[in-house]
Amino acid sequence: MANIPSLIMWGAKSVEFLRAIAPELNMENETDRESILNAYLKNTNNINILLKQLETKGSVNRVLVIGQTGAGKSSLINLLAGKKVANVSDSAKGCTFDFNTYQVEHQGEIYELIDTVGLNEGANGTVTAKQAMKMLIKFIKGNKRGFSCVLFVMPKGRLTDSFEKNHMLFSKTLLNNQTPSILFVGHCEADEPMNSWILNNENKDALQSYHFSDIVCGTAQDGGRFGQLLQPLREETKENLWESICQHMLDTPRSLEPNMHLFKRVWNSFCDLLGLNWKFLTDQFSLFIQYLKSLGVDDETLQQINAELH
Repeated sequence: MANIPSLIMWGAKSVEFLRAIAPELNMENETDRESILNAYLKNTNNINILLKQLETKGSVNRVLVIGQTGAGKSSLINLLAGKKVANVSDSAKGCTFDFNTYQVEHQGEIYELIDTVGLNEGANGTVTAKQAMKMLIKFIKGNKRGFSCVLFVMPKGRLTDSFEKNHMLFSKTLLNNQTPSILFVGHCEADEPMNSWILNNENKDALQSYHFSDIVCGTAQDGGRFGQLLQPLREETKENLWESICQHMLDTPRSLEPNMHLFKRVWNSFCDLLGLNWKFLTDQFSLFIQYLKSLGVDDETLQQINAELH
């Protein structure tokens, strides 16, 4: 953990922001602001950038990055960051709603890139409902500040069932189609130009109903025999993606309201998409807890739900 300089010109918006994020960092709201800033900021060289941004906008930019396992989210995040911040693994596994947050700086502003595990192909029958429920609670708790835009990631090719389900779950259900979404199509390094895939009328028609604010084709592939040859294409991709994000994102992240209604809406959609018989139909919290208990949800999870949503 790096040390924060003691001489900082604190503004009201900066202090308000730090107080708001303290619970995300498992800290009390009354914790001194230097300690909160120390726990939050990954690179202390960005202190002045962060404080200036907070006094101007009152928030940092937050980009939700969605895609099934193996879609290339981590490689894309590293490309946007200009360095390795996320581990890349073809065999990476995770439960839906699991997420990691990475801080990057771009053109004098701080961005949080939230790498989130979406629904994967063949997930039906393999997802543990109680585990997914815990992760959903953690996701909502950790992302109350909401998102400036959503970045969907897919490899070039046909639209898969999991792509459609992830769009339904996150963009339509969680965010009510109120947060701009951008599609990144990867593995386009062999195409000339790299956006050839989206110029195809069949692909255009397939994506029309998703109403993406923008579609960027490119490559985040790194290393290997052709690593040096791909570098100009990677730079082109990075430039195009940042331009798209800056153009289409909201000035202020649209926040999530961590209440019973949101949890119910997202959870029921999740159950519908995976065919789980765990849906609930009541907005009365006590009945909901009783229902979960009847399904065998453990006391620890019930207490967590009570603490976060009641």
